[in-house]
Amino acid sequence: MQTELFRQHQEDGQVHSVSEITKEIRKSLECKYLQVWIRGEISNLRALSSGHRYFLLKDATAQMKAVLFRGDAHGLSYLPEEGDECLAFGDITVYEPRGEYQLRVRHLMQDGLGNLRMQFERLKEKLLKEGLFDQERKRSLPIMAKKIALVTSLGGAVLHDFITILKRRGWKGEVLIFGSSVQGKEAPLDLIRALSKAQSFPEVELIVLARGGGSIEDLWAFNDERLIRFLAECPKPTISAIGHQTDFTLSDFVADFRSETPSAAAEWISSQFIRVSERLENLKKQIHELPKKAIAVSFDRLKLCEARLAASSPLALMQRQNQFLDDLETRIQSTTRNRLERASDSLQFLDKRLQGCSLESSLLKGFSYFKDEKGRIIDSAKKLADGQKVSAQFKDGVRNMKVEK
Repeated sequence: MQTELFRQHQEDGQVHSVSEITKEIRKSLECKYLQVWIRGEISNLRALSSGHRYFLLKDATAQMKAVLFRGDAHGLSYLPEEGDECLAFGDITVYEPRGEYQLRVRHLMQDGLGNLRMQFERLKEKLLKEGLFDQERKRSLPIMAKKIALVTSLGGAVLHDFITILKRRGWKGEVLIFGSSVQGKEAPLDLIRALSKAQSFPEVELIVLARGGGSIEDLWAFNDERLIRFLAECPKPTISAIGHQTDFTLSDFVADFRSETPSAAAEWISSQFIRVSERLENLKKQIHELPKKAIAVSFDRLKLCEARLAASSPLALMQRQNQFLDDLETRIQSTTRNRLERASDSLQFLDKRLQGCSLESSLLKGFSYFKDEKGRIIDSAKKLADGQKVSAQFKDGVRNMKVEK
């Protein structure tokens, strides 16, 4: 069936080559999208040695290729830069070798948002070189400010949120509100007037410049050079609390402290208050405990003095001497007893040796000895005479004997 369908289309001339269909698409696009304006962000910019520039134009959901040839770029007051928002004027064409459609740019200008960003960077660089953003010139914020000036719009949610957070966290200071517009052409001068009143108000210790988030156009008043220079000369410490966490204005760089949001500024101020309050409460407790600790220390010292005094009394000295004599007596008795025991052991040892060498012990071993009629022991045969009477001592008794030849 598919073969039959292909044959029918071939006979009708409806089977195209890649080149043919690409040319048809190019003609269709170039006729429909001739001389169009396209807004987008420049990405993947490549500037070749030929002078041609190739890049992508993209927005949040799509992208397309673009080319700015050297001849078209000649005479332009603005040349593409990576990341710029721009407006490109040109024709949609198709590059047939790759089958890709692209915008041939004939004129290029920076978009309004891009111009603002460029102005922001130029002024930032200028003020940075002048030293207005140097950390060394910034003032230290008061740890526990009692009177704060808040410069913000009277009709925005910032004022309500700021006050609510301070009350909820138990902050005890005073907030003075200086209303000002925070958006539009008149906002910079209006903010300067409010800041001037705030810094001149008696006993103000800290000034907070606050606004909710918004686009770069909404926050542009806080990039005004006049306002930045006025903030730099402000004699009171300042907090810039403008926009959201990712929003940055030049006021953030020149202020003494930058808070991510107005609510975060209120959190920081109340946190300092809470931290100092807790520290003061701890000091108060320590001061209350000082008399007790002093009395306890004095009591311990008194007890020590009493113990030392008691140890130095005559009674204590006599007791120590008695103890020394008792100890000496015990040592003498122990030494005497040990010596007596050693002497007794020696005597017992000698007694056993004497007993082992005695005549009785020899008799028990099977020996015997002879005595003459006078009871003298005969220790030699030469002392015996014929017919002499002797007595023989054995272990079990004595026998009288007569010497015979």
